[in-house]
Amino acid sequence: MNEAALWDLINASQERMTIAQRRLWDVIGIDPEQWMHRSPPGDNRQIWVVALIGRSVISYNEFEHGFDRSRFDRYGEIAELGWGQADLEVAVQDILNELEHGHPTAPRVSSPRPGEYPGRKPR
Repeated sequence: MNEAALWDLINASQERMTIAQRRLWDVIGIDPEQWMHRSPPGDNRQIWVVALIGRSVISYNEFEHGFDRSRFDRYGEIAELGWGQADLEVAVQDILNELEHGHPTAPRVSSPRPGEYPGRKPR
């Protein structure tokens, strides 16, 4: 996705935000930046980041066509990519809920992880 199309998504989401969501967005939102995500198989990807809070970001996942929280250890590099499919205002609301309740309330969605799992028969 190019930056202009991403801005279209951000602007449309801002119009749908509640006052509380918009206030938080005004504090955590940044101009979109491309960060690196290094996946275990060595498939490095550029991911758009649109907000920062603590050691997490709100990123746009082009593969899932949505926003989600991702974790980072070093600025510019995503350590764990969120695989959610939310609109931006939903991702912002998830952060508001976490601030209000003191713990994450949104489900964490991760990429599939290959390997052997108990109860799963190999093909």
